[in-house]
Amino acid sequence: MINRYATAAALLLLGVIASYVFHFYFELKYGISNDPAVWGQLGDYFGGLLNPMLSFISLVLLIKSLTLQNQANQDLRHEISETRKSEKLRSFEVQLFNMIDSQRASLSTFKLEFEEGGTTITKYGAEAIIMLEDAIETLRNESGNSNDATVYLEEIDSTDQIFGATRVFYNMVKMISEKLNNTNGFSPEDRAAHYLTLINFTDFSLLRLVMMSAQFLEYPSTEYLKSNAEFNAVLKETGLDYELY
Repeated sequence: MINRYATAAALLLLGVIASYVFHFYFELKYGISNDPAVWGQLGDYFGGLLNPMLSFISLVLLIKSLTLQNQANQDLRHEISETRKSEKLRSFEVQLFNMIDSQRASLSTFKLEFEEGGTTITKYGAEAIIMLEDAIETLRNESGNSNDATVYLEEIDSTDQIFGATRVFYNMVKMISEKLNNTNGFSPEDRAAHYLTLINFTDFSLLRLVMMSAQFLEYPSTEYLKSNAEFNAVLKETGLDYELY
């Protein structure tokens, strides 16, 4: 860019010299003077023609330089913003995966007590959830009334095991919604990607338990999940919904 303006300045200079030579030497037939005063007048002539042109070129170069500097500052600000966003995202993902690991570990301690053949048996983890699903399916097939399933879940969850598991999942969904919001520089696509990560990394039996809770129980956590449109859109893409049973 600067070479282009330098070339233009050189062409202007040659044009002024050529116009002078053509007018005075070829048209007016003036010879080369030996008088220093005449050479001084020649200098004034060149200066009068070139100074405005060179000043204009200098102004254009200054404006161009300021434009380039402003663009560089914008790029730097964008880079700093992206760096801050990356740091926020890295910190968030560490927290999210720690919570997912904690959720996975807590599944082994999840337990429910069932009545079977007049005796009480205790089931843990995925086995407890599967047995709970079988009981709910039986109730639904027998009565078709969702209230029976709600009463059964409230009775069997005397120690708030289902409530606690659902609340942990809800906290992670809420954390994604709030920490990856638009104000912090994140987009709906960023949130959708992390909702999908949460769903994929959550044990499938535990995920079904959350869906069951949302279908039959009215916890603040389940009401939030059902009202979160962005999360539900991702949930639908995975083939899950709140009407599994």
